[in-house]
Amino acid sequence: MAIVGGGPAGLAAAYWLARYRRRVRVLDSGEARNEPTWAVHGYPGLPDLPPSELRRRLRVQAEAAGAEVESARVVRIEGRKDAFDVHTSTAQALRARRVLLAYGVRDLLPDIPGLEEALGTSVFHCPDCDGPTMAGLRVGVIGWTRQAAALALFLHTWAGRLVLMPHGHPLEVDARTRATLERYHVAVQPERISRVTPAGGRALSLHLASGEVIVVDGVFFHIGTEPASDLGERLGCETNGQGYLRTDRGLETTVPGVFAAGDIAGHPHLAISAAAQGVLAALAIHRSLLPSEWAL
Repeated sequence: MAIVGGGPAGLAAAYWLARYRRRVRVLDSGEARNEPTWAVHGYPGLPDLPPSELRRRLRVQAEAAGAEVESARVVRIEGRKDAFDVHTSTAQALRARRVLLAYGVRDLLPDIPGLEEALGTSVFHCPDCDGPTMAGLRVGVIGWTRQAAALALFLHTWAGRLVLMPHGHPLEVDARTRATLERYHVAVQPERISRVTPAGGRALSLHLASGEVIVVDGVFFHIGTEPASDLGERLGCETNGQGYLRTDRGLETTVPGVFAAGDIAGHPHLAISAAAQGVLAALAIHRSLLPSEWAL
């Protein structure tokens, strides 16, 4: 059994498959989506752990159960159900009866100098994770689509003051959405942001092309995401309209024997959800490997 990706989904699946006495190897490129984030929020029983510490604990538990975790980048997967060959850039191909894709997605970051340096401390992509830390504060939202407007309205749950910033792009929303933004006092600042600089503590100064400076306590952005790998696409796995791998209730993709869990399988993009999906995939994979006569 091969698992591509060593985040919460892949490691949770590895732990459970090892509990089922399956031989399982996790192949991890080491490029975690949430690595810059200062803490994982909302994981019951584990308050505000750094992402690296959460992964370390999951890895220790998986390895203690018998799983193998290897630092390796998977470059291609060939074969079919019960006979996959998983190739990495450094080692001999791994033969696997089942494959779990858990390599996640990458966030598309607005091209604004200084923004990336604040990623994970004052700049965020996930309102569910980091929205509660913005209670009563000044929040900027960068984006120009209906989804960005929806993100701004969603953050109204916590933020004291909100400004939607299309960053020089036309705001792609209809009149009804504009009216809703106005009704809930979401300001719209259409100018391009030329750079972002620290403003003391976690606050940021957003420098506009006109020379105006807006100070906020946090920034969220909605530009979009892309798969962290094209392995699923090259295997022939179908995607939905948003680019996520299409799966059935057991998290098996449209390619028999290939499963997907975590962010690459769709929303919600939460560590706790990814871990839960990894467990569900492990259960389905184990059952798919049992002798058919056991299904009484």
